[in-house]
Amino acid sequence: MKKFLIPVIIILFFTSLQGKGSLVSVTADEFEAYIKKYGTEQLLDVRTPQEYDLGHIPGAKLVNIYDSDFKQKIAALNFSKSKPVLIYCRSGNRSLVAGRYLAEQGFQVINLKYGIKDWVLKNKPVDKK
Repeated sequence: MKKFLIPVIIILFFTSLQGKGSLVSVTADEFEAYIKKYGTEQLLDVRTPQEYDLGHIPGAKLVNIYDSDFKQKIAALNFSKSKPVLIYCRSGNRSLVAGRYLAEQGFQVINLKYGIKDWVLKNKPVDKK
């Protein structure tokens, strides 16, 4: 019986890990380094359109976390799981929530710890509409 249970437990353990991504929050300087390394293909702003228009990181795609179809819009972006999703909001809270969702879907997520507020304070580049 023990010979049977050990492989079953191991299989169940590794099956439970499948699809699980990761989420890490980083400083503005570290976030900028990730953008330089991976580009902006998977750079995601989860603020409102009004906030986005006031200033956003160049190349960021906007998907408002408050939209009722947020999950569908994220899926439509067809992000690759082979590269991290770089995510931010105003202060780092909404992006943390959205980042947790993405990590649950199996993505590796890099969150801008203090949001675009810190990015701007550090004189990093911003596009305005």
